[in-house]
Amino acid sequence: MPGADPAGRQRLDHLVHAVPDLDEAISRLRGSTGVTAARGGSHPGMGTRNALVVLRGGGVGRAYLELLAPDPEQEPVPPEATMLGLGHLLEGGTFAPRLHAWAVRPDDLDRTLALGRDAGLEVGAPAPASRRTQGGTELSWRLAVPRPLGLGGVQPFLIDWGEAHPTDDDLPELDLLDLTLHHPEPARAREVLALLGADHPVEAGPEPALRAVVAGPDGRLVL
Repeated sequence: MPGADPAGRQRLDHLVHAVPDLDEAISRLRGSTGVTAARGGSHPGMGTRNALVVLRGGGVGRAYLELLAPDPEQEPVPPEATMLGLGHLLEGGTFAPRLHAWAVRPDDLDRTLALGRDAGLEVGAPAPASRRTQGGTELSWRLAVPRPLGLGGVQPFLIDWGEAHPTDDDLPELDLLDLTLHHPEPARAREVLALLGADHPVEAGPEPALRAVVAGPDGRLVL
């Protein structure tokens, strides 16, 4: 991708921790850190619901951890229609909790997508989404998610919240102590991240993987 016009340094928006059961995930987080994630809401038509915690530290700014789980109160939807392809993880019946994806928030979503496409990247098409918070506020955003996730999830997806942001609410907080990305081709992965303005170290590993360490008053948890 030599000669590509970099998109400018983007901001970490959130980490997505995919879990099979939201109640169990909230309990596990509370037991390890002493912090109880705030229930966010459902993603209508996408088969998922979430809970959120603000992430502090490391200069991340307005960032958060999302616990993303199937929503048992929604009608089943095809795996490809679920938020971030979560349904594909359920095709074996269940799955172990995992750090599934991460998102960055560019200053100009459309420009960053154009740069990625011009460089031959699969970056996804911007699509609107929304959910209603527990307090009744409607949150709307645009996100672009490659399907399947780029570089096995090491490539971030892109999101534009417009005026509102989930961290505008009074949410519980955790410290983000570490975020590590692994990929079998770390040099290639770093090149893709740099192009998207999401510069972050990538370590060599046998398969794509994301690892984060968060901490609260009662301890830390590796995601």
